[in-house]
Amino acid sequence: MKELIPMPLSNGLGDEVRLTQSSYRNAVSETVRDLQDKGTDRDMADAWGVSASTVENARNRKHDLAGLSMLKLGERFGPEAMDTILSLIGARAVRRDAVTVDVARIPCDVAKTLPLLIELLADGKCCAADVRTLEEAGAIDCLIRTADMLRDARDRMRLQVA
Repeated sequence: MKELIPMPLSNGLGDEVRLTQSSYRNAVSETVRDLQDKGTDRDMADAWGVSASTVENARNRKHDLAGLSMLKLGERFGPEAMDTILSLIGARAVRRDAVTVDVARIPCDVAKTLPLLIELLADGKCCAADVRTLEEAGAIDCLIRTADMLRDARDRMRLQVA
């Protein structure tokens, strides 16, 4: 079984972010206010595909935003509209097609990383020096791009089957 290692919460600027109901509601409120601009709650609700009360509650930090409403936010305004909210976990959203991989190069790129992976990890340890060496060689990004592309292809396949 894969060991899960918790990631430290950070906003990417070196400041620790405390993930709380209040910080979540503040991020949702900021997002809704930025997207709403000067329109009414009804205008925003029509554009978003939710009720005017959902808009008001989100803007005024009255209730948590339901998962479906969150997904509709990304669907209607683009995934980047969720960046303020996702920044609470040190992440940002990008469109799936924004990351492109030359599929024909994958076997060669992965093959180039294997000798270094074998050399550094054969002792059964992964120390900071190993990670630095792999990062400098571009091996980590190569493997991440490959894994992301394969995960996306798998997810698209699963959605077609369902």
